[in-house]
Amino acid sequence: MANSNDSWPKFLKRMSASVTNDGTTTHETPPQAHSQQGPPLPRRPNQQLYQPQQWTEHSTSTASLSTGLHDISLSSGMQQPLASSAPEPQKTCHGAIVSKYASLATDDRPPTTDRVAEFILDIPDGIRNMTQHPGDVIVGSVVVTVTKPTKALRIKLTFLGQQRVYVRDMSNQASLLNYTNVDYTIFDKQLTLWGRDLGKDDTAANGPLETLQPGTMRVPFSIKIPRVNYPSSIKREKTCRVRYVIWATLERPGTFMDHTILTDKEEIHFEPIAYPTRPREALQINNTIYGTLETSTAHIAVVVTGGIVQLPAVAGDRVAYQLEARTQLDQRSVTNSGNQHLADINQCVIRFMRVYIVERLKARGLIKGMDHTQAYSKDIHAVTLIPTNSKPGKVSNSESVYSSNGHIRLPFDMCPFDSKQLERTYELRIECDVVDKSSLLDKMTRQKSTYTMHMPLEICTVSPDTFDAAAYQNAYTNESLNISSIALPPHHKAAAEPKVAVGGWELERSFIKWDRLNPTWVELARKRNTEYI
Repeated sequence: MANSNDSWPKFLKRMSASVTNDGTTTHETPPQAHSQQGPPLPRRPNQQLYQPQQWTEHSTSTASLSTGLHDISLSSGMQQPLASSAPEPQKTCHGAIVSKYASLATDDRPPTTDRVAEFILDIPDGIRNMTQHPGDVIVGSVVVTVTKPTKALRIKLTFLGQQRVYVRDMSNQASLLNYTNVDYTIFDKQLTLWGRDLGKDDTAANGPLETLQPGTMRVPFSIKIPRVNYPSSIKREKTCRVRYVIWATLERPGTFMDHTILTDKEEIHFEPIAYPTRPREALQINNTIYGTLETSTAHIAVVVTGGIVQLPAVAGDRVAYQLEARTQLDQRSVTNSGNQHLADINQCVIRFMRVYIVERLKARGLIKGMDHTQAYSKDIHAVTLIPTNSKPGKVSNSESVYSSNGHIRLPFDMCPFDSKQLERTYELRIECDVVDKSSLLDKMTRQKSTYTMHMPLEICTVSPDTFDAAAYQNAYTNESLNISSIALPPHHKAAAEPKVAVGGWELERSFIKWDRLNPTWVELARKRNTEYI
């Protein structure tokens, strides 16, 4: 291809340097271009001239294109660049893949620009996931990581016990939603772990604020629960709620108002100690259940006999039972009606027999100066008793006598308590389904009648096997050890509150400098550079 100076673009006419085939630099000026555009532009000092890449030629047919900047060889065959002896430079983590360890070990830049990189409440799993009782100790630590020198007022710890009950406002009959929630504070303990005490005024008169240095600071704490039967942790939708929570707060000064950072709230499961009131003994049952006038078997009564042993029981125990139910004529119906030709008693059979464990809640609340009470009940466990003479896999009965014996496993989350505002007790409910076989209807459409009886069930958390009357009197009825010392609202305060202290266990206060060896630094770097790990 021939070179033509007249066909050059304007920006090429202003370039005076060109590279020849032998590598020397020449200044060639088109005669017409300089006469019209003026003198050529000087070359910049220390200018690095572009070196064209060398290619291997696989064909003798080539053409040269001169642009004034450099010469490019065009070939009709395949061209490959010459192997360079210089190693390829290592790519950085901004746009290339590097070693997953090299990126974390050699990058000294902080993985975050936040002033407070971490602020958490660390409680061991063995305490968070276990049930606490009176006299136990809760331990943990507060971890705060700052990336810059940070002035702060304090780091405080809060341990709050609160209960809420739902009661009906009987004075407001017109409202459809006449249930009101009433909140009570069992205790509210606060402790300053670092910085100014809570009792001091946060003003400049107290001197300069303390500064958190860049790094990770861990402050341990311990909470001693007194031997007081606080109410058990419970949550029932639209009924009641009792919870115990721990959280930490970081307070920093601001121009118009203080800045507050909270950790996630850790909920502690608490259960009081329920001592047995008597030794274990059998509960004798001999009750007659009469029918109602609305049912077709109003003239039938069910007699339940037997007993339940190992009561009072501990939550989670296996309770042995032996029960027998049989149908008989209701003598009251025969005497009142004078009809001696009632249906054959053998045609009325007890199809099923069930035992329910019922949780009963009694809530008390003060609304508009008046004391209100609301009762709730819920079935927490149900067992269908298997007849003694039944076939394997069959739980129904076809006779007028229903007898069964075996064991019932109690739920593990049973714990009675009475906190003056909320009381929880348990009871047994026995149900018998009676069907009249003389009916012309088939088995699916026959009307059944349910006979129900109730009896109290005593549950305790201390085994009655080692029951001692003297120990019971000293440990359970002592006012300083029982929840009966809690006053009624509005002065709802326990006789003894938890004790919160700094330290109190083997973990000591520690500080780790903010650098690439800091555990928080490494963790944030791994989360940020997930494609390299």
